[in-house]
Amino acid sequence: MNPPPEPPFSPVDSGSEPDPIPGSRPESPSGSAEREDLLLRYRAGDEAAFEELVEWMGPRLLGYFLRQGASPSVADDLVQRVFVRVLQNLDRYRPQGRLDAWLLRIARNLWIDRTRRKRPLLRFDEDLDAEDPRPGPDAMAVAADRAAALRDALRRLDPASRELLELAVLQRLPYGEVARLLGVPVGTVKSRVHYALRRLRSLLPPESP
Repeated sequence: MNPPPEPPFSPVDSGSEPDPIPGSRPESPSGSAEREDLLLRYRAGDEAAFEELVEWMGPRLLGYFLRQGASPSVADDLVQRVFVRVLQNLDRYRPQGRLDAWLLRIARNLWIDRTRRKRPLLRFDEDLDAEDPRPGPDAMAVAADRAAALRDALRRLDPASRELLELAVLQRLPYGEVARLLGVPVGTVKSRVHYALRRLRSLLPPESP
């Protein structure tokens, strides 16, 4: 059975936002609405709009694939394929809903295709947030410790829980968009995300005061 296609958007009930994972740094959703017209601008002939889309979503997509278990080279290749799919589906695009959710749907379908063809080698030694700037040495050490603890805790979760936290927490998609991506009711997403967060927090070491 093939993964679902990348359909045009339709508005969904977003539901409430989940609590952030300790040690993670999800992108702020502010400014997201301002980017919803990027593909319309590109379709109208604005070449810079597609470059802006790549700068915005490229690091997020790279982090998504790395956290799913892709090696850096495979993750880079899959990110490129996402943008190829975007171009292939440009004529079908309608600006309803969230643009980042549409790209993540494409990314998820590509990952499902790949894992069906070849069992992935799980890697959790990559940075959890590829778009973070490099801080000073002390902050880097603290961030590295927290990221390592988070990677270890995520690795110990079941794959379904990892995917839910990736979409709902790390990618900051509303519950309604996550439900649409996974094909389950919004209420099911809410309960599973909160269960996964409780499980994850139980696996994380306490933070120093």
